[in-house]
Amino acid sequence: MDGQKTYFSVSRVAQLMDRARLSAVLSMFLVAQILVVPVIASGQTGHSAGFASGVSDSTLPVDRSEVRAVSNQVSNPCVGTMETRPERTTLLSIQGARGSEKANAMVLGIRPNGSVVGVHNGSANNRWWYYDVDRLANGNLLLSTTKPGISVIEESDPSTGEHVSIREFPEVLDSHDVDLINGDELLVNDMSQDGEDRVFVYNLTREEITWEYWFANHSDRFPKDGGGEYGGDWTHNNDVEQINNGTFMVSVRNFDQVVAINRSTKELEWQLGADGNYTTLNEQHNPDYFTGSNGRPSIIIADSRNDRVVEYARENGTWNKTWVLRGGGLDEPRDADRLPNGNTLVSDRRGDRLLEVTPQGEVVWEFYAPWQPYDAERIGTGDESSGPSARQLNATGIHEMTGSVGVNDTRAAQCYNYLIRLEDGGRLLPSNVGTPTDRSEPATAGTASDPGDNRELPSDESALGTPTPDAGVPTPLLLGGGVLVLLAIVALGGYAFTRRH
Repeated sequence: MDGQKTYFSVSRVAQLMDRARLSAVLSMFLVAQILVVPVIASGQTGHSAGFASGVSDSTLPVDRSEVRAVSNQVSNPCVGTMETRPERTTLLSIQGARGSEKANAMVLGIRPNGSVVGVHNGSANNRWWYYDVDRLANGNLLLSTTKPGISVIEESDPSTGEHVSIREFPEVLDSHDVDLINGDELLVNDMSQDGEDRVFVYNLTREEITWEYWFANHSDRFPKDGGGEYGGDWTHNNDVEQINNGTFMVSVRNFDQVVAINRSTKELEWQLGADGNYTTLNEQHNPDYFTGSNGRPSIIIADSRNDRVVEYARENGTWNKTWVLRGGGLDEPRDADRLPNGNTLVSDRRGDRLLEVTPQGEVVWEFYAPWQPYDAERIGTGDESSGPSARQLNATGIHEMTGSVGVNDTRAAQCYNYLIRLEDGGRLLPSNVGTPTDRSEPATAGTASDPGDNRELPSDESALGTPTPDAGVPTPLLLGGGVLVLLAIVALGGYAFTRRH
C-alpha cells in the first residue's frame, strides 16, 4: 500500500510537471534572481567584506566607541604619559610579533586622551603583518599589509572597516610601504629575497607596472657582496616616497642609506649614509623628507639600530646632522613624523609604545602598543612630516628623551590583552573628524613636500578604483551564477525523475 501511494504521488507530480514544466524552471530562476543574488552581492560590497566578518552598520550603534570612551579611559592599561593632549585622533599600525612568536597585527584609532576609537584585527582576517597606513584625500585609509606569501594593498573606509578596494601582488614579497601618487599610480617597495629587490610604480588606470628600479642592475651603487645576503634579505628596502614629481626617495635598510632616484634617468640625485657607516645610519626605517619655510630640505629618520631618531638638513649639497633624540629607553624606533606643532611622533618598535616628544626631548603623550608598533599618522597633519625643522625650532643638538612612564612586560601584556578583546571592525576615527587636510599649524610649521594625491574625491569614490576580491574568493557574479546553475540542475533533474516514473 505504501508503494502504491508513493507511485500515485510521483505520477501526480509528473502530470503537474508535464502541464507547467517550463514555468517551473523559469520560476526557479526568478526566485534566485530576486532572493539569492542580491544577498550574495551585498555580502561582497557591504560591510561584511570588511575587517570583521559579520559586522555591519546595522549591528553597530552610531559611533558606539564615543559612548564608551570614558569607561575605556578608566580601565585602559595602554595609557602612559599624558602631559598634553593632541587635537586629533592618531592612527597606528602594529606589525604583530613578540620575539619569534606571532601576535595579532592591528590598526588602531587612538583618541587624544588615550582611549581607543576602534581596532582592526588583521590576524582575524587572514592578514599577517600591518605596515604603512596613510589617509587618502577621499578620507579612506591606504594600508600596506600581507597575507602569507602575498603583499596586499588595501583601501578601507575608517568609518565602517569596509574594504573598499584590494590589490594583491603575489610576486611582491613583504611590501612595507605604498603611496598613492599623481592621482592614479601606486608607488611600492618590493624586498624580494631572490635578488630581484626593487621599487616600482603600478598604474591603476592601465592595471600594470609602468616603472621599475632593480637594485641588481645598479651594482656600482649596490654591490652584491654588500648589504645582506644576495638572493636572501639583500637590500631590505623598506620605504619609498615621492619627494617631487620626478624623484623617489628610498630607504635601503641593509645598505644603511637613504637615496634619491631620478625617475627618468634612474640615476641617484643624492645619497645619505653608506654601507657599514653606522655613525650616519644603522638599518633605518621610514625617512620623511620635508621643506621648512626657509626652503631648506630636511630628513627625519627612525635610525633603528642606533636606537635614536635623527634629523639631517641639506646644506650646500651635503647632509648635516642637526637633531638627535636618544635615550629614555628608545629601542629600535620604526617611524618618526615631525608634527606641525614642532613635536615628533615616534613609533618605538621594541619599546612597544607610541610617543609624542618635544624638540627638547620631553615625552608629553604616550600610548603603549604591543607588539611592535610600526607606522603612525596624526590625522590632519598630512601623509608625511609637515612640521618645522630643528633649525627653525632653535633646537639643534643631541637631546636625551625624558618623561616616559615606560612599559614593562607585564603592562605590555595587559595592554595587548585589552586591545585584542575590543570588538573588531567598525570605525577607526570619531565621527567629527574633518578632511585629511583640515589642520591647524603655527606660522613656522613648513609644508610637506610629498605631493601625494591632490585629487578631490567624493567620499563614496574609491581612490584605487574597482575593488579586487581576495584571491580564492568567488565574486558575487560568479557565486550567484553558480547558484543559478545549481538550481537549474535541481529543477531539470526533478523533472527528468518524474518523467521516468
